[in-house]
Amino acid sequence: MTMLKVLGQTLAAGCMALAVAAPAQAQSQPREIAINVGFGAGGVYHTMAMTLSRHMGRYLPGNPTIVVRTMPGAGSILAANHIANVAPKDGSMLAVIGGGTILEPLFRNAEAKFDPAKLNWIGSTSSETYTCVVWKETGVTKLQDMIERPLNAGSTGRGSRTNTYGAALNELLGTKIKLVQGYRGMNDIHLAMERRELDAVCGWGYSSIFSQKPDWLKDDKINILLQFAREKHPDLPHVPLIFDVLKTERDKAAMQLLVLDSYVAWPLVAPPGVPAETIATLRKAYIAALADPTLLAEAKQLQLGIAPVAGEDIQKVVQEVMASPAEVIENARKLSGL
Repeated sequence: MTMLKVLGQTLAAGCMALAVAAPAQAQSQPREIAINVGFGAGGVYHTMAMTLSRHMGRYLPGNPTIVVRTMPGAGSILAANHIANVAPKDGSMLAVIGGGTILEPLFRNAEAKFDPAKLNWIGSTSSETYTCVVWKETGVTKLQDMIERPLNAGSTGRGSRTNTYGAALNELLGTKIKLVQGYRGMNDIHLAMERRELDAVCGWGYSSIFSQKPDWLKDDKINILLQFAREKHPDLPHVPLIFDVLKTERDKAAMQLLVLDSYVAWPLVAPPGVPAETIATLRKAYIAALADPTLLAEAKQLQLGIAPVAGEDIQKVVQEVMASPAEVIENARKLSGL
């Protein structure tokens, strides 16, 4: 057999291999990606996911359709458990969960059956300043009033910031907040406040007030009494930051853990075990979609803040949090009411 003939057979075999491999590779790209939102429809988490779903597919191989589903329960712990233990590990299923959910396994919450450090963090649409808001008709106008008067505050459940922040205030400051759990999302809490079934909610994102209930600000229906974040929001210079009213360094260290979800506010996560190259592709597409002019125009119309936090940065912060001193973790756990 001549060298030329051998070379020809080799090339032919190589072309056949490529012809076979190409369809297989194309088939490996999911045609549809599901995003499970750990809260009810109509809230900011759901609205964020819906907005993202209309654009992110254009930046992914094969331009998959992205479908958003709601999976509310236990302050998004249900969705976190599902993404960690049930979801396929091929990038075809993602989840939007509450940032504070990161802390639940650390706090030994038996319902939280996932390891935050093993989840793949794709990114967060922005950071957030969370607030404690009281219906104005209650007559509660300052933090001291919350210490002197009992208030019913709505909560989506243990593990959610709407529960954690209220519980922490009761422990640290002696407020008389009665946490009413079981609401499926912020929309249900807002409706209960309008019906006067609830007096307050703690853990409501400041930017979300503008997208969900701008009339409450316009018509002066609420008082913003406290903010939870690493630093004050520029729009709220006269509203105390939680660290302004804490007295000991021990309590401040614990609160630094609890306000983690002000940094990781609206996270998108993938299951553990998804190939690294798939995670890199998802992260790149996520950031690209959040810079898309059409998405930004939609977000502006919906009054959604977009200031992305990279998944790599979140992954690093989660690793640091999981390595926090045991004393700090235990104090934060007690403050959260778990």
